[in-house]
Amino acid sequence: MDAAGVDDCGNVFESPNELWERAADAQWYIKAVDYWDQQEASVNGVLGGYGHLSVTDVRDSRAFLRKAFGAALAKAEAGQRQLAALDCGAGVGRVTEQLLLQHFHEVDLVEPSAHLIDEARRRLGNRGNSGTPRGHRAVNFYQQGLEKHHPVAGRYDVIWLQWAALYLTDADLVAFLQRSAAALKDDGMLFVKENVTDKGFIVDNSDASVTRSHQYYVQLFDRAGLRMMHTALQKDFPKGLFKVRMYALKSAS
Repeated sequence: MDAAGVDDCGNVFESPNELWERAADAQWYIKAVDYWDQQEASVNGVLGGYGHLSVTDVRDSRAFLRKAFGAALAKAEAGQRQLAALDCGAGVGRVTEQLLLQHFHEVDLVEPSAHLIDEARRRLGNRGNSGTPRGHRAVNFYQQGLEKHHPVAGRYDVIWLQWAALYLTDADLVAFLQRSAAALKDDGMLFVKENVTDKGFIVDNSDASVTRSHQYYVQLFDRAGLRMMHTALQKDFPKGLFKVRMYALKSAS
C-alpha cells in the first residue's frame, strides 16, 4: 500500500508505513480510549451528535445483512437454526440492540471504553430486551480493545465491525480480521462498515483514527486472506460527512 495521506494538522505521509513508523502503538490506542471515555454514553454520544442518523444507518445495515446472509437468517426465522453474532466496537450496544438482536439469538459485545460497555451492560444485560424476538439476548460483554481481543473459535455466524476498524493500525486490523475469520462457523461471514475517503487516508489526531480509502481496505482484506462477497455504500447520510461503505467478507481459503 503506497498511497499518500494527511492528518488534521497538515502533516503529509508518503505512505501508511510512514504513519505507523511515527505512531507508537500503545499511545495510539490510549488516545482513542481516552477520547471515547469523555463522550456521553448514549446513542447520540457514540454517533458524535448524529444520533438521529441511527435509523437510517440500521436500515441500510439490515438490507445489506439480508442480501449477504439472507439464507441463514431465513432458517433462523423459521426456527431451523440458532445464530450467534459478535458486535465489535460495540459502544453502548446500539448496533446490538437495533440490528443484531433482531436476527441473532445470542450476541456478544466487545468495547474498550469502560463507561460505554457498562452502559451497554446496564441496558441489555441480565434481562429480556423489549422490542427483540423472544429468547434473543446479549450474552457476553468484553471490555477490551480489538487489538487484544481473541474471539471464541467457531462460535459466531456473523462478526460485525462498525466504525471500529479506523482505530486499528494496519497490522492489528489484519491480525484481528484473521482471528475473526477463525472464529466464524463454516458458513459464517464477517461484516465491516466504515468511513471511507476517496483516496489514500486521513488521520484525525483528536481520537487517533485513520479513515482509509476503499482501495486501501481492499488491500488489507487481501492481506488478511479474505474474499469480498458484497459491498455497498450507505445511503442518505448528510453531505459533508465521510462516505460509509459496507463489506461482507469470507475466508478466501
